[in-house]
Amino acid sequence: MMSQTAWNQSIRILSGGRFLSSAGLTGISPFIPYYMEQMNVGTSAEVLMWTGLSVSAPALSYALLTPFWGKIGDRWSRKWMVIRALVGLSLSMLLMGAAQTPFQFFLFRLCQGAFGGISDASSAFVGSHAPARQQGRALGQLERASAAGLLVGPLLGSICVQTWGSRPLLFITASLTMGFALLASFALGGEATKKVAPVARKTAVRQTTSGRGGVLEAFRSLLSHAVTRRLVMAGILFKLVDFATFTMFTPFIRELNSASTAALVAGFLLAMSSFGELVGASWWGKRNDRHASERNLRLAGLLCGMCLLAHLLPLGIVWLAAIRFLQGFFYSALLQTVMLNVLQSSTEQDRGVRIGATNSLLMVGQLTGPSLGVWIGGLWSIPAVFLIMGLVMLVAALTVPRGSVRDRQEAIRLPLQ
Repeated sequence: MMSQTAWNQSIRILSGGRFLSSAGLTGISPFIPYYMEQMNVGTSAEVLMWTGLSVSAPALSYALLTPFWGKIGDRWSRKWMVIRALVGLSLSMLLMGAAQTPFQFFLFRLCQGAFGGISDASSAFVGSHAPARQQGRALGQLERASAAGLLVGPLLGSICVQTWGSRPLLFITASLTMGFALLASFALGGEATKKVAPVARKTAVRQTTSGRGGVLEAFRSLLSHAVTRRLVMAGILFKLVDFATFTMFTPFIRELNSASTAALVAGFLLAMSSFGELVGASWWGKRNDRHASERNLRLAGLLCGMCLLAHLLPLGIVWLAAIRFLQGFFYSALLQTVMLNVLQSSTEQDRGVRIGATNSLLMVGQLTGPSLGVWIGGLWSIPAVFLIMGLVMLVAALTVPRGSVRDRQEAIRLPLQ
């Protein structure tokens, strides 16, 4: 186990990488249509088609390859998986900036998902290097860094596009990310040599792995154990709800406000939810170290579902801003808590591949959520999306096992040497 000073430096490096990754992705995605227009794609329908393909491409390649990167990290080095992810993100953005056709841009977006993955790499690093009773806090700090990038990315991206254009935005982001990868190669702590204590293997939550560490075995272990399966399935539904409502949020606001102010109001309200995530992520992470994480997940999911249902109340924009803040605050607990349970149900030999498999499964919700939201909105109405997804969130939270403080204390009883 590395010293506390070395760990504090490492968590700052990881947080910086998560911030750059999140800010880069959210700073670029909203402006892909403008980039397509600069390539003279053709008709408006063709611009929309290539935009849709390019937006969804990273999620697809990420879901397919992230377990394999986790497997390599288990065998080789989790530090160098973090650096690999930063370098992969930097090079893919550089290639996107040099793309001359929509198809080239689409291929490089696939590369972005295939060779990036700082989220998985940093989570696996936390599982191997964080002090035993600070894993929840560490994941909360990483989630907070991602939320900060999500909050400022679109703003910085819009300023850059307005000032220099779309291609310079990609080149600037690529340069910053590569510079941070070089910093991480020198400043990030090395590999730890930890052994799994027998007591940690006795708890029910830690009996989900066999230690073989294969990709198929990782999926099998996640889905065969009742507690882990319920947590991961809840995580899939949480992501599905998030992306279904996100897709329909701007049309929802357009129905409440005039067309001239809808975009501004929607942007402000989306920023409020990101701000809620920024405030809540670290708070929930520390709470996960002190209390049963399953209870925290259940509580946060129920409150997040109630916030979604509250969108249907005629409260006005001011109250809706408060609701969006609370929704982001509660949502910030969900995925990091699922990941914490996966970390604590893994061994040193299979931690990376199980994290990768978990994120691969979670991407099912991200990939299906937007289409489901559009389908519900077209079949019934846009408010129906928030009604149905709010109920889905409540049901998903209720499926989470209650857990116990005693189980939680046993689950984190890891050796410190």
